[in-house]
Amino acid sequence: MKAKAEKMNGEGYSISQVCERTGFSADTLRFYEKSGLLPGVMRRGGRRVYSETNLLAVKLIDCLKKTGMPLGDIAEFMRLTTKGDKTVKKRLEMMRRREAAVKAQMAEIQACADHIAFKVWYYETAAKEGVAALADIVATLERYRRETGLKFDL
Repeated sequence: MKAKAEKMNGEGYSISQVCERTGFSADTLRFYEKSGLLPGVMRRGGRRVYSETNLLAVKLIDCLKKTGMPLGDIAEFMRLTTKGDKTVKKRLEMMRRREAAVKAQMAEIQACADHIAFKVWYYETAAKEGVAALADIVATLERYRRETGLKFDL
């Protein structure tokens, strides 16, 4: 999210101010509203007026999208936020599932990062010593672990 825009007349943010602040286009914000992702945007004189709560919702939508949560699930979560306390347990359950999914994604990405780090070490070493020096993969992995302190395994 970008620098804080001043509220229009101290009562909320215009769509252009929200775009400036969030980096999203006006079309994206309108899509969020139309799709049920961003409920509760007020209108004054036919113009959208976004509250701080709406800005927090946009940030949450962005976060959930980045984790791969389907738009339908995000819309369901946002709909539940308008229903009050009776949906807190359901929202908690949804966030726990998303948290577990994100942790699993992070573990997969970490495994990929570890593999790439090994390949960087391998090619740096091969560039200095030649590929033949690394021909025995078992010995190469042991050397990698010894030199880096990392416990990567194929």
